[in-house]
Amino acid sequence: MTKVLHLSTFDRINGASIAAYRLHSGLLEAGVDSAMWVQNKVTSDSEIQGPGRGVAKYWSLLRPWMDRFPLLAAGAFGDMMTSASWLPRWQTSVLESERPDVLHLHWVQGGFIPVGLLRKLGAKIPIVWTFHDEWPFSGLRHYPHTNENPGRLYRRWDRKLQLKKQRVYGKVEPLAITPSAWMAQRARDSVVWKDLRTEVLPNPIDTGVFHDVDPSIARRLLKLPPDLPLVLFGSEAGAGDPRKGFDLLRYACRKLTDQGKRFGLVCFGNGSPGDLGAVPCFSLGWIHDDASLALAYSAADVVTLPSRMDNLPNTGVEASACGRPVVSFRVGGIPDIISDGESGYLCEPESGDELADRIGRLLDDSNLRRLMGSAARKRAEEHFSNEVVIPRFAKMYETVCGNSVEDC
Repeated sequence: MTKVLHLSTFDRINGASIAAYRLHSGLLEAGVDSAMWVQNKVTSDSEIQGPGRGVAKYWSLLRPWMDRFPLLAAGAFGDMMTSASWLPRWQTSVLESERPDVLHLHWVQGGFIPVGLLRKLGAKIPIVWTFHDEWPFSGLRHYPHTNENPGRLYRRWDRKLQLKKQRVYGKVEPLAITPSAWMAQRARDSVVWKDLRTEVLPNPIDTGVFHDVDPSIARRLLKLPPDLPLVLFGSEAGAGDPRKGFDLLRYACRKLTDQGKRFGLVCFGNGSPGDLGAVPCFSLGWIHDDASLALAYSAADVVTLPSRMDNLPNTGVEASACGRPVVSFRVGGIPDIISDGESGYLCEPESGDELADRIGRLLDDSNLRRLMGSAARKRAEEHFSNEVVIPRFAKMYETVCGNSVEDC
């Protein structure tokens, strides 16, 4: 039987680590021999390996900041969309203890797996790498610069890291797994990854956990008003990440209130949404478990995803699985999630006016919400459920091994 070892900086902090953890759990449930090693363990899952107590634990917490330290000279220490990947790692004993057949990398920045280490790892074992952002095939950046003018030192370092990646990848030849068709095309168009293999496989979701809960029960448990129409926005970074487009949603909310629409906004994630004028806002804070997330989606009438750029955001898939129509922009991998006009709406990029119009349509028409919600649930079951996606991953691992599952 094929044994897979997943490497991820976290097991549940950002969207990438949540997706990695769900894949690992789904593989285990399907009978695939899967293990997971992380730099910073957040969950209490005893199956996840990570540094324990003492020096190893404190060093693992320090590594992300140590890895960012040289960025001070380039004026990018505070830019969390930049990773230097210079900090050496010498402890890889988990490979000897687990003896996997396939190594599956996820989001491994923050000082966890430096680029140079891949040459050593790839000499021993096939490598699969899920691209949760663009960092694996760019230089320093997780996503392209937007309205920025990086300095000369930054540009030189960025180019140097690109060249290093090209040299290492040429010797290792890992297989890229991209959750969305958009990310696959971005990788194929890049200088770093253009000659390497890429396969599109979405992040799986447990549709037995993410499903529609009676809205009245969900609202009562979350202490939300029972009769007020609710729009939901969720993001790990909350309203503070420009890429997630909360400012566009704020504009849309104010436009809807100017039109006399009565509704509330439910938010989860870090940070405060700020002033929304006449729109009452209900903050759920950071939600730590999937069952509570399903309650949050079920309590809402409409889910909005106003991202300027995104890969295959968990929020869109989770909301769809819970039978909620999603209003978003036609950017990145979001069209892989939403069938425009059937399971939700796709607006023109950064059009706050169109975003407001589509949210308003759904708030005004409960029958439309019901029909789109049913279509969203069906789409989630057919494209993103464990039952559909996990067998595809299992088959991919067999192919990477080059043998049948019995021989690998």
